[in-house]
Amino acid sequence: MATTKKNESKNASRKQVINNANGETKVVCPVCGTEFDVLAEHEHKERNVTVLGVDSGAGTIVLPVSRRGEALEAAGVDTSKYFSIKLPTGGEQMMKMGDDGKAVPVTQDDPIIKAILGAGTVSNRKLFRRWVMSQVFHGLLYRCRYYGDGFTGWLKSHGYPYQWEMLVEELRVQATLYGRDMENFTARNRWFDKALAVAMAGDYIGQLRKDANSRPRHRCKGVPYVTVEHKHYFVADIEKKLIAPLWAYVRAIEKAGTPQALYGAVKAFWRACPVKSWSYAQCPEWKDAYKGMGAYAVMQNLLRFHGCTFPRDNDFYSRSRRGLDALEEAASCYGDGEGWRLFGLMKQMLSENHVDIERKMQQWSEAKRLR
Repeated sequence: MATTKKNESKNASRKQVINNANGETKVVCPVCGTEFDVLAEHEHKERNVTVLGVDSGAGTIVLPVSRRGEALEAAGVDTSKYFSIKLPTGGEQMMKMGDDGKAVPVTQDDPIIKAILGAGTVSNRKLFRRWVMSQVFHGLLYRCRYYGDGFTGWLKSHGYPYQWEMLVEELRVQATLYGRDMENFTARNRWFDKALAVAMAGDYIGQLRKDANSRPRHRCKGVPYVTVEHKHYFVADIEKKLIAPLWAYVRAIEKAGTPQALYGAVKAFWRACPVKSWSYAQCPEWKDAYKGMGAYAVMQNLLRFHGCTFPRDNDFYSRSRRGLDALEEAASCYGDGEGWRLFGLMKQMLSENHVDIERKMQQWSEAKRLR
C-alpha cells in the first residue's frame, strides 16, 4: 500500500487513513476499540486513534505495521499468527505463520485484511454500542415542562422527523452489516425491520390525511380546496392526489426482499412525504422499538462492563441462570411490540444494582474533559 506523509511534525503516528469502500471516516481507539464517526474534511488531533476512511487527496497515511496488531487485538481479532518485521530498506512488512510453520507475507487477499477493507471497520466484539447507553441515561434524566419528564419526554423533544431520519440511518447500517456481521445484524433487525417501517408509513399517512382534512378551506369557483406545503388540493381530490401516491411507496417497502432494498424503499418513502411536521405524533411502534433497542444495549453494557447482575425475580433468569443468556431470551420474547417491557426490566436492573445514573454521567463527562 502506497504511503505519504502529511503534517509530519504535528500528526506523525497519530492517525491512519485507509480508503473505505463505504466512503465514511471511522475513528477507532486502538486501546479500547471505541468507534465514532468524523467528517473527512475536518482535522482531528486525537491521541492513540486509528482513522479509517477517505483521505482528502493527499494520499494514504498508514499506521506503522507494528501498531496494527495492537489495534486488531484491542478489537478482539486473533492475531496470534501475525507479526511484523523491519525491512533492510527501513520499511515494515506484516507477516503470518502459515500452516506449515513457515512465515509468509500478509497480502490484501488475507481473510482479515479483506474483511477490514471490505467493511471499512474492524468488528469489535468487546464493545456493545456504548453511545446508546449514554443516550438512554440522558433520556432518563431529562426534565421538561413542555414535553414531559423522563425518557418519553426526551424522545418527544426530538420531534417527528427524527424517527424517520433515525430509521433510515439504522436500515443503512443494517444493509452494510448484512452478510458481513450477521450476529450484529440480527440483534439490530430484531427492533427495526420491515414490519416496523410499514407500520410507521401507515401511521404517517393517517396523520397526513387528518392534517389535510382539518386545514382551512378556501374556494375556487365555489369548489373547496386546502393548501398543503404550498400546493393546492381540492377537498374531493385529497385521497386521490395526496394520499394514494404514498401507498405506492408503502407497497415497495412491503416487497423489499433484501436489507439493501428495504433501506432504499424506506428512504424513498420519507423523501416523498409532502409534510415533515415537527408536531406530528411519533409512531407508537417506533417508540416501543426505540425503547427496546436502548434497553438491550444498556443491559448488555451493564452486564459486560459494570459488574451488574440480571434481575432474578423473573422466568428468564430462572431458566438460564446466566445474565447474558437471560437478556437474549428476554429480548427475543419482547422483540415483537413489547420493547417497553424490556425497558422496564432495564429500570429494575438499574435499581437492584444501585446504579447512580447522575454520578456515572458526571464521571463520563469528567473523563471526556481530561482526554
